[in-house]
Amino acid sequence: MSDSDNSLGPMLTKDMPYSEWKGDAKAYLRRKGVYTHCIITPDPKADAEIVASREKCAGILWGMLSKEVKPLVRAHEDDPKALWEALETILAPRKAGARFNAYRTLTSIRLREDETLLALTGRISTAMRLLKESRSKTFTLDNADEELQAVVLLMALPDEQFSVLKAPFEQSSADLKVAEIETAYANYQAFRTAHQEGDTNQHNPLSGLAMAVTSPVSNNPSPLNSALAAAPPAVPVTCPGCGRSGHTLFQCFQFLELIGKRPKKEKGAAPQVANTQAPLRT
Repeated sequence: MSDSDNSLGPMLTKDMPYSEWKGDAKAYLRRKGVYTHCIITPDPKADAEIVASREKCAGILWGMLSKEVKPLVRAHEDDPKALWEALETILAPRKAGARFNAYRTLTSIRLREDETLLALTGRISTAMRLLKESRSKTFTLDNADEELQAVVLLMALPDEQFSVLKAPFEQSSADLKVAEIETAYANYQAFRTAHQEGDTNQHNPLSGLAMAVTSPVSNNPSPLNSALAAAPPAVPVTCPGCGRSGHTLFQCFQFLELIGKRPKKEKGAAPQVANTQAPLRT
């Protein structure tokens, strides 16, 4: 048996791009004749030969993981299919944050000194592949159009606001949406304004409490209400616009009239009296 047959295959570390390793690992497992076990559900009635082949696949795949990666997937070390899927879920998540980073990488590529056009094209292709692999399986062209606008909006913000506002979206599996970024930005600005005026009753718009107050619960949680489950009990809040308690800035009639967006009345809800709020602060 040659040295190449005794090798452990391409090693996966936490610092290397998962997509690059995946292609090499797939080719290596195919040469060994065991890759099929990474993509099919094991048959409990399989004969001894198939069971042995599956165990061989698990051993080869486990041997290609570095000591930093193994603890992340140790629960699946005996199941090659579960192990293969867990590696992709952890190291190549299909989340908005991963796509945002891929967008930034793609748009920041420039020709390096002494770099050939072929090498530049290769880097662009790699960045594009990372972007595609970070999309969900139900991702559509409409999603891409919406998300591209959201990415440009985030990247156009000053560094301080960019760092704060991108945080809720980094770990979300939902798509980036312009409306959610606009809401997060407005809440953040209201929070800053209130604290500059010495109003300590205002909560950080990115905290679980503020999310619970300003974001409705839905069957498909967005990044802005992802912390609802861990939110503390609601307490009275003060509107930074009119100074009244019991509602937020985006529930304030005077603020909504000021920006030209009148609130829609909920079916069966009693109309709000306009003169119950103090004059809007300027």
